[in-house]
Parts: sequence; C-alpha cells; structure tokens
Amino acid sequence: MSDLWEKYGMTISVIIFLSGVFATYMFNDALSFPAFEYRSSESSLIPIEPYDDIAELSSRFMWENRALDLIGQAFVITASVICCLTLLKPEDVEL
Repeated sequence: MSDLWEKYGMTISVIIFLSGVFATYMFNDALSFPAFEYRSSESSLIPIEPYDDIAELSSRFMWENRALDLIGQAFVITASVICCLTLLKPEDVEL
C-alpha cells in the first residue's frame, strides 16, 4: 500500500483537492444564505447620522493614547505565558 501511495499519492491528493474546490464552487449559488430576505422595512437598523465620524474619533484616540493599547497587549501576553507555564508544571503525586 505504501508503495502505491508513494507512486500515486500526490496525484490522488490533487484530484481530491480539485474535486472539493469544484464542488464548493458549483454548490455555492445553490446554498446561498438569505440574510436580508425577511427584513421588515428598508430603513437601516442603526442610525447612520450620529455615528458618521466614530471610526475617525476612535482611531485618533488609540493613536494618541498608544500606551493604553500597549499595556493591554502586554497584559494579554503575560497572562498567556503564565497560563502556559502553569500547564507545564508537574503535578504533585500523593501517596
């Protein structure tokens, strides 16, 4: 079996991959999700007028107060390192 796999394994893998891509492409339109089909009105659910510059203001806040972002990132990295180290700690065996 391994001799056969070494000989034709790459070809079989490529054929399976292309079949999967073809099936995904062909059935994509048939299984489309009707996200907005049952919406009751044409008005937007979130008002756009009061929030037109929220992205600019939050971006400016993050760039002007870069230390807050870095402190948050440092906390997440430190917490993940501590959690990984506690997973590697050997357990005490009670007799």
